Amino acid sequence: MAPTFSRRQLLGLGGGAAAALALSACGGGSSAGSGSDSASTELSWFMWSASTAEVDAWKEVARIAGEESGSTISFQTAAWNDYWTKLTSQAASRQTTDLVSIQSLRAPQFADLFIDLGDHLSAMGVSESDFDASILDAMKVDGKLVALPYDFGPLVVFYNKTAFEQAGLPLPAAGWTQDEFVTAAKTLTSGDSYGFFAGSVPDSIIPWAMSQHGVQAVTADGALDLDTDEWRDTLNWYRGLITNEKVAAPIPAANSQASATNQFLSGNAAMNIDGPWSLINAKATADFEVGIAPMPVGGSGSRTVSAGSGFGVSAAAQDPELAAKAVAGLTGVEAEAYLGEQGRAFPARTAQQSSWYEGNDLGDAQQVIDAMIAASEPFRATAKWTQVNNEWAKYAVPTFNGDGSVDDFIARVMAQA
Repeated sequence: MAPTFSRRQLLGLGGGAAAALALSACGGGSSAGSGSDSASTELSWFMWSASTAEVDAWKEVARIAGEESGSTISFQTAAWNDYWTKLTSQAASRQTTDLVSIQSLRAPQFADLFIDLGDHLSAMGVSESDFDASILDAMKVDGKLVALPYDFGPLVVFYNKTAFEQAGLPLPAAGWTQDEFVTAAKTLTSGDSYGFFAGSVPDSIIPWAMSQHGVQAVTADGALDLDTDEWRDTLNWYRGLITNEKVAAPIPAANSQASATNQFLSGNAAMNIDGPWSLINAKATADFEVGIAPMPVGGSGSRTVSAGSGFGVSAAAQDPELAAKAVAGLTGVEAEAYLGEQGRAFPARTAQQSSWYEGNDLGDAQQVIDAMIAASEPFRATAKWTQVNNEWAKYAVPTFNGDGSVDDFIARVMAQA
């Protein structure tokens, strides 16, 4: 049964984007329901990708899940920012794919798109205890299990180990401080190469606020709150990395988390904030040795946030039972072990997390990731996080480049609350 949406829900799914035309390539679920005379085993799946290596990994996961569920899964993809615009468009026209990918931060915004998988777990052969409790809980909205998680992880520092060694710098390790971070970034800045890439999206900045003051952008009761002395201090410090210390390049207008990752992988920035899911692109793209370090110690210690993503069944799916079995395959033991080995996911299935360490030779990465998971809080978001994220990124560019004030930035982003 297709979902119905009130005008308020459509507005909550993204304003102007909700009025966009749906992509015909992503139009609708299976061609026949389980109750038809010629039940189809064809399923469609929509997921974001940032590289050929990621696309290849997702196609392999689709093959694994198809075999396990007795279905054929057609894979459709879009770049990260485009994905959320297109998903909003599909939601407005009720033309979602059978299987829909969702990030934990955006689960509240798109919850109405999904069936409750909690009603299907037994038939899927899935137990909630197989998954990390924090990310499984993040996939629940008002008690509804929107999706099963495939990954999660803390935001940490990715660094160019080769550049550190060539500069004679000590490698970042547990206990390194923010002063040491700035010193290293200065040493590694030369010409068009910078010590750090200062991204404009919340993901790039919130770990610093956590380490400096123990605060997130969203309070425990779900309210966006940047209008504090703590946030002003962190934002001014972050801005100073570009305007005063000059260890980070001015932020380009068309900026995103993907562009930050690309600047790091191309060697234009020696350090970047990212998550374990980006390791697959580092392995496929970087021509230097990649290291992973904990957040530098600030006034509140070495702290960060963790988030993850998962797969759910669209309420518009023609055969929700078959689709649920496919989700079980997409997040199953074989798929999780494969994604971990490839560096595309730090598995949400706890028993498969060792595959990420075993498949990727990163020295003390296990110590770093384990410590950062212990020092993290679940990344909190509002029910309009896509809009907040977009406005944050837009106004951060002039602010952090020195053409706008932190107070103006706070006022503009808070308007999204």
